Amino acid sequence: MPIQSQSEKAKSFATMAPFNVAVYLYPSADILDFSGPVEIYSMRPASGEPLFNIRTFGHHEHITTESGAMTYVPNHSFSVLEQNIADYDILVIPGAHFDVFDKLLPSNEGRELTELLRRFTGLAPRKEAGTRILQSVCTGSIILAASGVLQGRTITTHHMGFEMLKQWADKAAGGDSNVDVVRKRWVDAGTTDAGVRIINAAGVSSGIDTSLWIYEQLAGKEQADFVAEIAEFERRGEAWGV
Repeated sequence: MPIQSQSEKAKSFATMAPFNVAVYLYPSADILDFSGPVEIYSMRPASGEPLFNIRTFGHHEHITTESGAMTYVPNHSFSVLEQNIADYDILVIPGAHFDVFDKLLPSNEGRELTELLRRFTGLAPRKEAGTRILQSVCTGSIILAASGVLQGRTITTHHMGFEMLKQWADKAAGGDSNVDVVRKRWVDAGTTDAGVRIINAAGVSSGIDTSLWIYEQLAGKEQADFVAEIAEFERRGEAWGV
């Protein structure tokens, strides 16, 4: 796919937007892992026109964070969003403490989620959007690894989870997954055969960096920098593959 100039990105974005974003919520998921991307995608550029439609979904009607400080009510049930997954252009998978995955991934909910990721990465981008992105934040990439979609890619996660990320990728592959786990703030892991781009953020606040980078890829640097300025967030560009 030819690389567009910033002006071309902004022009094509204006004709394609808004993009539909789905954010998966689950018990004990890290707050900033999902609230960071939601905040960035909720922000409007200088034109004031909304660029993203954001919906949360989950297996539970009420979802409590690890600390118990907050309880969330997702917009949609898992089954409803699963039926309409082809309508979404960006799928965000947040992370959690490592021991959460020991319970989540072998469960029915975990199996349904990993199947959804495999299905999503096999869907060609919507004509109206022109792009489809699977975005993990922090240890959310462990869920991607368990689904098998990271095989043979350069990937990352929270720096304390490198070994676990490789283990789940190998388990999904039934042997050596040939993943290259790197210590970067975020990683562009490339695209699937269907044209779905996979992006891994490292720890927690890195999800804001990746969301701004995705914003830039879709709308141009000027728009992304404007949003970063409004959010008073200093952008960091430590990525592999860009």
